[in-house]
Amino acid sequence: MVATPAFADDKLAPAKADDATAAPAKGDVTVPPATFHKGQIGISARLSVGAQAIATYDSKYYCGTVDTTAEHGFAPVCAGRSPVALGLEGSYGVARHVELVLELRFGLEKDFGGAPNLEGPRPLLLAPGARFFFSEAARTRLFVQPEVVFDFSGYKDAGGMDRGNDFGFRGLEGIWIDLHRTYGMYAFVGETLTFVRWIDAGFEAGVGFQGRYP
Repeated sequence: MVATPAFADDKLAPAKADDATAAPAKGDVTVPPATFHKGQIGISARLSVGAQAIATYDSKYYCGTVDTTAEHGFAPVCAGRSPVALGLEGSYGVARHVELVLELRFGLEKDFGGAPNLEGPRPLLLAPGARFFFSEAARTRLFVQPEVVFDFSGYKDAGGMDRGNDFGFRGLEGIWIDLHRTYGMYAFVGETLTFVRWIDAGFEAGVGFQGRYP
């Protein structure tokens, strides 16, 4: 048996900060988990497709469907596919489970016009709101995202007169997957309701990607 000498002040060398094999100590907040968005600025892009139903306040306005039995030849209630949309979103994590968001959403396709033979506008919406996370796991969690909607789509009537802007509310719900603490992806469903120009209820589903810094 051979014994080696030891000194009373011998200590284990601490792991270097850049040591990839060193696991963070319990309670170490210097290395937040991938789902920790607080203090990060995010840029997100998402694609969605869905359906919408519109009820006009006056049957003289065309909402995408012709009805020969109606007074003006236009159906008072219309339903169909909504234009495929691209959403661009900026965000900031104000808390571990909360991000403030500002979404700019515009149609990649044009919607119906003021009459059956007229071309319509590309939908354009601006929506500030907040995203709330819950049911957090290692890299996944669920979220809900209420927003206020300002609709600047520029619909016109049959005579070419601008129908004005619209206002309403929007909500997204989905599952979030953070692949890294600086980027993640998500799938969602969404509902939008506006009611100034006409009552427009929309439903959509889509996917998105977010990058964050720092």
